[in-house]
Amino acid sequence: MFPSELPIGVFDSGVGGLTVLAALRRVLPEEHLLYLGDTARVPYGTRAPETVLRYAEGVAGHLLGHGIKALVVACNTATTWALPALERTGRDRGVPVVGVIRPGVDTALRVTQGRVAVIGTEGTVQGGRYAALLDAMAPQVTHQSVACPLFVALAEEGWTEGPVARLVAQEYLGGLRDQVDTVILGCTHYPLLRDTIADVLPGVTLVDSAESTAHATAAMLTEHGLLRRGGPRATEQFLVTDNLARFERVGERFLGRVPSPARVVDLAEADHALWHAASPEVAT
Repeated sequence: MFPSELPIGVFDSGVGGLTVLAALRRVLPEEHLLYLGDTARVPYGTRAPETVLRYAEGVAGHLLGHGIKALVVACNTATTWALPALERTGRDRGVPVVGVIRPGVDTALRVTQGRVAVIGTEGTVQGGRYAALLDAMAPQVTHQSVACPLFVALAEEGWTEGPVARLVAQEYLGGLRDQVDTVILGCTHYPLLRDTIADVLPGVTLVDSAESTAHATAAMLTEHGLLRRGGPRATEQFLVTDNLARFERVGERFLGRVPSPARVVDLAEADHALWHAASPEVAT
């Protein structure tokens, strides 16, 4: 099989990465997509950095075993703690890797007037990768970060609008009103609350890193000569590590349709070794 015919591997700790997969489908309609949600170990946002790295390498190894041409880390926490190691090993394996943080920062810096906020899980905010990139790329831009952990539960329960969602958003984000002009949605769940966030922060530009990541993936595939052009109809497959019924039910809210075909898989130490063996110097 030609490398261009292999699927793009996409992974997240759960269902949130489906917003990235949906954006990939819009931007790259001819590509095969293989999604893995590590639902047995969700959420990653409260895990220790070394644990997130170990989980991410195991998931990446499992996807590699299925045969992928590129890897999209559709999880802000995994991008925060695991992306550099995944990128190094990916270069050894000939599998380019993209995360969701840099594309969102790139987009924010194109549209901001100089005052940016990042909202995300506790793990993403504490990891500081968004802040570090903003400092390195645009030191003249002021920025602040706010953890909004309850947004994840609201998105998965479908409580994305109404008084409960607005009260929580006001509690988290009220202090940003009139203080920023651009907000990066630093969690793949947060686009589902976009209207509520916009209501609490009127006039603020909201940056959805899923769309930015899809365009960054297209550029990456073009650079490596891996774009698929024509051929049989593009396919999608979904893998989860636990609770398939919940993944399908909640996933429909994120994807706009039931994620199918989907099945449960087991991750093993062999998956971690499969990804990691090519680059033994990468620290775990």
